[in-house]
Amino acid sequence: MREDVEFDAAGVRLRGWLYLPDEPREPVPAIVMAHGFSAVKEMYLDAYAEVFAEAGLAALVFDNRNFGASDGEPRQEIDPWAQVRDYRDAITWVRTRSEVDAERIGVWGSSYSGGHVLVLAPSTGVSSAWHRRCRWSAAGSTRSG
Repeated sequence: MREDVEFDAAGVRLRGWLYLPDEPREPVPAIVMAHGFSAVKEMYLDAYAEVFAEAGLAALVFDNRNFGASDGEPRQEIDPWAQVRDYRDAITWVRTRSEVDAERIGVWGSSYSGGHVLVLAPSTGVSSAWHRRCRWSAAGSTRSG
């Protein structure tokens, strides 16, 4: 089940989708997900969130400020520290949902936001569950991270 959601992030409305498993019997763990850099939630985060929901997890997928369905000016501006703060606000918001077990929250980063989750995990109490998916390239060599 997917629900359109929005929440406040320091005066900016962020918008996204909350995926929930069908008929959960008790509060479920949740994964908070966003792209880094300039991608929006429609760019494959929905496919991952659907798999998480089918496995019994909630997944909050949101657009970063200044991108996609979320508010923020100037449009298309990338501010990594604002994106990290927005993740924190997303974590706080999802913890308020009755369907979610507030003690079992994970963060998932794709590409640029893979670095965000490395900052977020230890500072938000979600250090037991985090994932980053990105590729790094340096000195002519490429490795998956």
